[in-house]
Amino acid sequence: MEKESMFGKSRQAATIPQKTESPGVTRNASESRRSQRVQIVIPILVTEKKDSGEPLREMAQTSVVNATGGLILLKAKVRIGQKLLLFNNKNAQEMTCTVTSLVQDAEGKTGVGVVFDQPSPRFWGIGFPPENWDPADRKRPEQSRRPK
Repeated sequence: MEKESMFGKSRQAATIPQKTESPGVTRNASESRRSQRVQIVIPILVTEKKDSGEPLREMAQTSVVNATGGLILLKAKVRIGQKLLLFNNKNAQEMTCTVTSLVQDAEGKTGVGVVFDQPSPRFWGIGFPPENWDPADRKRPEQSRRPK
């Protein structure tokens, strides 16, 4: 069945017994967005020691980020509640996070929603507006008033 999601068409919902809020997205019931989303590709290294003894180590990239986490495209199979360690290649920072949602991708990757274990708005290396920021209140540059 073809579905529309933030990745486009042909995405399948993960079959995980959690609260589902929209087609194609499975979320942890306690998850909620707390900051502005930014669509940006940032290369990251995702690691975690799996219980089976086979460590997870994958070069991945973000699709969407915010000050409290983001959406990462992974080939590896992960589960909601799993702890991961992210390494941002651009600024050499690392951050522990928890998997909060999964979106199956038709191209073999999974969109993995993560939330940082500790607040870290600077981890992605970009500035985010304050939580109470309203885009309608932003200052716009005035038109140049040059004589013709």
